[in-house]
Amino acid sequence: MVRMPILAQNRDSSGGDQQRCGGCYRIARPLPVFYMADYSVLGLLVDKIEEAVRVLGENKFSVSEENNDIEVSIDHPAQLQRIVQLLVANGVGCELADVVSGIYQG
Repeated sequence: MVRMPILAQNRDSSGGDQQRCGGCYRIARPLPVFYMADYSVLGLLVDKIEEAVRVLGENKFSVSEENNDIEVSIDHPAQLQRIVQLLVANGVGCELADVVSGIYQG
């Protein structure tokens, strides 16, 4: 089972994106020993995070929240398409995106 982060998209007062992601996902797991500059974490960016959590929970997806990080558990990559379709059908804008930014290998 894989846990995929869910983050809110930043919106300005006109409803447009201010930036791609409403914050950097905090990595609560070890980084690979050697990852160079191409390390990323796939996640869901949604425009209504509370609604996304509600919809996923009502549809039997396991959603966890720990230290303000929200993640949905998936058993198979095919569930990603189902999650996106489910959210869109319920009026939640979402996209799959890299949700990690600013990792520096020192």
